[in-house]
Amino acid sequence: MPGKIPKYFINDLLSRTNIIELINARITLKKQGKNYKTNCPFHHDKTPSFTVSYEKQFYYCFGCNAHGNAIDFLINYDHLNFIESIEELAITNGLTIPFQNKIKNEYFQKEKIYSLMKKISKLYQKNTLLTDSSKKYIKNRGINQEMIDFFSIGFIDKNWNDFSKKFNISEKFQQELIKNEILSITPKGYIYNRFYERIIFPIHNKHGNIIGFGGRALHNITPKYINSPETDIFHKGKEIYGLYQVKKKCLKPEYLLVVEGYIDVITLTQYNINYVVSLLGTATTKEQIKILFCTTNIIIYCYDGDLAGINAAWRALKIALPYISETKILKFILLPNNEDPDTIIRKEGYNHFNNRIKNAMTMSQFFFQNILKNVNLYSIDDKFYFSKYALPLIDKITNDTVRIYFRQILARKIGILDDNQFNKFLYETENTKKQDYQFKIKRTPMRVLIGLLIQNPSLAQIVPKKLNFNNIKIKGLPIFLEILKTCIKFPNLNTGQLLELYRDQKIINIFKMLAKWDHMIAPKEIKTMFLDLLININNKILQKRQEYLISQERITGLTINEKKEVWSINQSLSKKTQYD
Repeated sequence: MPGKIPKYFINDLLSRTNIIELINARITLKKQGKNYKTNCPFHHDKTPSFTVSYEKQFYYCFGCNAHGNAIDFLINYDHLNFIESIEELAITNGLTIPFQNKIKNEYFQKEKIYSLMKKISKLYQKNTLLTDSSKKYIKNRGINQEMIDFFSIGFIDKNWNDFSKKFNISEKFQQELIKNEILSITPKGYIYNRFYERIIFPIHNKHGNIIGFGGRALHNITPKYINSPETDIFHKGKEIYGLYQVKKKCLKPEYLLVVEGYIDVITLTQYNINYVVSLLGTATTKEQIKILFCTTNIIIYCYDGDLAGINAAWRALKIALPYISETKILKFILLPNNEDPDTIIRKEGYNHFNNRIKNAMTMSQFFFQNILKNVNLYSIDDKFYFSKYALPLIDKITNDTVRIYFRQILARKIGILDDNQFNKFLYETENTKKQDYQFKIKRTPMRVLIGLLIQNPSLAQIVPKKLNFNNIKIKGLPIFLEILKTCIKFPNLNTGQLLELYRDQKIINIFKMLAKWDHMIAPKEIKTMFLDLLININNKILQKRQEYLISQERITGLTINEKKEVWSINQSLSKKTQYD
């Protein structure tokens, strides 16, 4: 798959991308020396072990060994495939991808589907104003024309043939819709639209492309709400309804209010609550949490106050625990029973509802309120049960400050106030066995040499020109020479770009290991160490050649040229050789 995109374009794309900005937009980085650090997003990391280097354009974790360049981060954090990650970086940098084999490439197939979705969505929207039943429904829900246009609300008739004739849909366009599963065919050969007799809510990705639809039945059709099926461009657990519209108004909103339904999003937006999104009727996923926190620092869940709403909010909090911090926080609004955001804002208006947002419950309040249900804190047994249940959840919080704060609240609630008792309590109840993720490489001169070059590709420019390693068999030397050749060919490479050039080759795993290796050499000593290692390896090569020639002299004798070579080697080894 990567072979469909020219290497030169990927190299240029990485040179334009600042990995610090890319990662910091998703998780908060803190500068530490010349690098940036944070808790690793890829494992349960209690202390910051995730390091990002601006100089190398490379990230690595000393805890779980996660590592890579900007493309790898998008693949692993945003759960994109290779081409999607290139698309993301290309859009960010305002570039067009020069795909090879355009007709066969899935990228262009996606673009074609986006175009089809846009065309059919416009027809759905036109149909809203031409159909009495949809006009009546929208009027009864109090949705105005501005919201219809802003969210591109549409409607589809029960009979596809009637709809097709109404808008003079061509046979070619219809076949394209069928081919791409936007329309379906019954076993008897009838064409139908799965959203028939439903109000249509187009779902956009963050770039504004329509990737799917949600549908709300007008009559007693079950289920009341449906979504498009999972496709190559639509994955419910990774999408958020209304986020595109929010970002049209504000790229970095103060908060995001998460509600349950499409109508809730639209009505609240109509009442000037502008930062409202919903999760397509699914339980919150970690991918959605990441997307939400990439957009804002405050997520406010607004659910019905019944048992289903409370359980949905609780599930969301548990999923979010590894991602919360001092700056990334959750809040909760639980509405009165039998109320949802759509109904309650119409009853109480903007000001009252906005006060609900301002007074939203903090995550610690909601956490302990929910976890203390049916717990009697006067009972020793209940206290034990409570702490045993709460601690594993609290331990999922990777941020030190927030985790300690939650533990302090827990200690106070079960009556442990003394610091020594508190520490003993934690020690005896926490799982102290930690998986040893430490990354270890046996230190050899050649590995140090290769590691230094991978981490500092500019060292290739100071390699002495008189060194000659041709036809010499030393373990690791071919790898070094391969990297050296690449670094000389591309003199401005950073580590991230260098690794990308070898993504499809078996050798990449060795390169990646050495790219994150802590070789324990001070930065100011790297150049000297690199040259010393080269000279030492060269001297070893000369010594091996010398030993061979001396043994040949004893057996068969040497030619005049071989004798001259022995003399030259002796001269080289008898003094500190100076190189260009």
